[in-house]
Parts: sequence; structure tokens; C-alpha cells
Amino acid sequence: KPNLHNFLSSEILSTLDYDHEDKFSPLTLAYNTLHPSLPNLAFCGLYKGPYMGVMDLQAQLAAKLMSGSMSIEDEAYKSALKTSETMRKSKPRQQFPHYYPDLMDTLVQVLNQDDSSDCDGKFGIVVPPLYQKDERLREQCRLDLEREIKRGQDGSRMPKLVLSSILGNWSYDRKIVHLQSGKHEHVSGTVKYSKYWTRDCDEDGEAASPGIENPVLYREDGVYEFSPTQKFDVFREYEYEVKDDALEIYFVEGGKRAHMFLSLKFVPTVEEEGGQWVKATSDHLCIKDLYSATFRVRLNGLSASEIIIKYRVKGPAKDYESTTILTPVAAVS
Repeated sequence: KPNLHNFLSSEILSTLDYDHEDKFSPLTLAYNTLHPSLPNLAFCGLYKGPYMGVMDLQAQLAAKLMSGSMSIEDEAYKSALKTSETMRKSKPRQQFPHYYPDLMDTLVQVLNQDDSSDCDGKFGIVVPPLYQKDERLREQCRLDLEREIKRGQDGSRMPKLVLSSILGNWSYDRKIVHLQSGKHEHVSGTVKYSKYWTRDCDEDGEAASPGIENPVLYREDGVYEFSPTQKFDVFREYEYEVKDDALEIYFVEGGKRAHMFLSLKFVPTVEEEGGQWVKATSDHLCIKDLYSATFRVRLNGLSASEIIIKYRVKGPAKDYESTTILTPVAAVS
């Protein structure tokens, strides 16, 4: 709860219509910052859900008024106070009555009332650098935003998201179809995606804590049904690692990383087929055999709920398609 009664006199608090029980907005203020009867007093962020951009503009407004570099007409003050009073007395009240984009737009318009600058808010994305007079800085901010938005849409941000979403235990079912002979083979078992401890150790030889930037180990254990009478245990390990805008997969041989298998590039579009699907593709030439891979991951928020891995393999002695479906294994409580 606000505790202004411990700092300000009862006369000042009465002027501000102070309410100790009001967690949303304990004072009636013009632009949530000022009161015309108290020209040497201003408040920043004294409402529920303050935003740094708003507080920055509130501080600018207070500094300009107290320094005498700008003034606010009486009618504008009265209108702003009425808006604050109406919001405080409204029933029921909004969860966040101070909607910060509108509040920032209002503040910047008050600050720039005598300026011909085009800095008048309503820029779409609410970022503090867009709400000030330096045109060079505003333009740089716009360019940075456009670049980040583009990166978010072209798939380059997806590898890290996908790698973090697939961590955990999975069951898998794989069907292998030999296209020339029509023969079918089946593999099933479990897969675990787990974070590696970093390869670097400290002076005491202790490994550092794992991080998502470190490689992720793929460990597969299953049963290969070569034919109705031939079954044998199999396992395979890979390392997954994000490199720039790709998710790279490496063979693991003898417990150590070997050569790269695939470098998956995610396409910018998101498929909507029973959920939010993202897709990546890659080709790998193994001597004379071409492996064309397609990875599809269904996302449920920041977690993956299904993975489908397909390989189309063609070569002098190979012509088959492998489809693996992975589903998460529920954690045992």
C-alpha cells in the first residue's frame, strides 16, 4: 500500500485527495504527475504497473515545469485532473487503468505542445527512444526495431527456441520404407534431449553450470525390427547446437563429437495444422548418398508437443524414406 502519509503533511495529502487504501492510484494528479496547487511537487510512477518509459516522460514534464521552460494552461490542468478523478472513482475499475501507450502519447504531446517535431506518439510499438525529440535517435530506434522484427519473422530466431522446447524425454516410432522393394522396417524406443555441461572447466576441474547456449545431447535407445523374426537393440547419439541462424546436428562417435550431419534452416512461415508447427530442412551428402531431411516441431507455447523427422535417402544402393514421430513422455511425479 502507499505510505505517503509518512512523508507528506495532511494539508498536502488533502489537496491531492490521498487514499491510503488505493493501490491503483492513491492521488488525483494531472497526467499522473502534477497538481496545479503544488507547483514544486511532482510524482513519477506512483500508480499500479509503472513503466520506465512513462516515468522518464513524467520526469521530463516535471523538470520543464519547475524550470519554467514550459507551462500548462489552467483549462488543460483542470481537464487532466478531471480525467484522473473520474478514473479513480470508476466502478468497476480496470485491472490496469493507466494504459501506458495512451499515457505516453498524452505525456509526449504535452511536452511537445509548442514544437513542430513529429514526435507525437502513436508509433505502434511503445519504446522510450521513440518518445523524445532527438530525430537521429528515433530513426535509429525504428531501424533497430524493424531489424529485430524481421529476424523474428524470417526463422533466424527459431533454432534457439526449438532447441530449448525439445529438452526432456520422448518416445519415438520410426517407419522405414524401401521404395524399390516395398519392404517395411520398424524402430521404436525412447529419446532423451539433455543439456551438456560445458566442455570448459574451472581451475578446480569442476564443470560450469549447463546453459542453453551449450550443446544438447540426443540419445536414442530402441529396438530395430528388421523383419518379423529379426529384432535387435540399437542406439544413436547426436549433438544439437545453435550456430547463428541454424540448428546444427553432429554425429557422436565414441562419446565425442564427430563431423556435422545436418545444418537445419527454419522457414519463416508457421504452419497451422492441429497446432503451431515450425519446419526446417537440410541436405547431407554422405559419399554418394543424399539425405534430404525435414524437421517439423509442434509448439505449445514454449514447449514442444510433437516432433516429426523425415529423411528421403537416395543413392546408388539406397532408396528409402524414414519417418520418425516423437511424442513427449509424461514426467513421473
